[in-house]
Amino acid sequence: MNQDYESFWKLNKIMTINPQKSYRVSIAIIVAGVLIAGAVTYSSSGKDSSLSGGQPHNSIVDIANVGIENEPFIGNPDAPVTLAYWSDFQCPFCKSFDLGTLPTLVKNYVETGKLRVVFKDFQFLGQDSQTAGLASKAVWELYPDHYYAWHQAMYEAQDQEHGGFGDKQSIISLTRTIQGIDADAIANLMDQRHTIYQAEQDDDKREGAQFGINGTPGFVLGTQTLAGAQPISVFTQLIDAQLNK
Repeated sequence: MNQDYESFWKLNKIMTINPQKSYRVSIAIIVAGVLIAGAVTYSSSGKDSSLSGGQPHNSIVDIANVGIENEPFIGNPDAPVTLAYWSDFQCPFCKSFDLGTLPTLVKNYVETGKLRVVFKDFQFLGQDSQTAGLASKAVWELYPDHYYAWHQAMYEAQDQEHGGFGDKQSIISLTRTIQGIDADAIANLMDQRHTIYQAEQDDDKREGAQFGINGTPGFVLGTQTLAGAQPISVFTQLIDAQLNK
């Protein structure tokens, strides 16, 4: 008998022998089930919320309606499948996707010309998030060929929310370590185009909300909206379905 079944039978025995404990045990089982089930997304209120177990969240959407002009992206611009990805550089679940799932998608789909990934802003976790969003847009405007390396480095450097990394000074210091990027030019452009970049961030967030995205990470793929750090199998199934149309 494996450990999970053994635990179940122990709970069942307690409920049978001592009915007075049944109610409390039942509640404990329900709470445990809620905590275990599903992927997790960071909501726009800054709190965690559970989502149904790794499944896309259906909504009336179409990737063709997602604004991609001037947005950072990786992959062939003419790739047959596009994944729009809303994120916040302070979000730990975005980090999980970026460092755990995205590299596999890049290897299997982006590098083979099948997938384009478009990066959208959903910066809501305070000033550091907003600052990172400004830097992201400056890097894309000046050094698009180095954007993905910078983007991944930002998540590798992520610490606890508002734990120290993420203000302008720390972002520029990190940017100096990325070969091919002039960090001073990035810092200057963040100041010069602050109002424009901030407006673009706000537009991305509003757009995401129109597609049913209210937290990070959030995605639109084909005619599906996905929420949370979904398992790789969810993405591969949807991408393959699009490729086989």
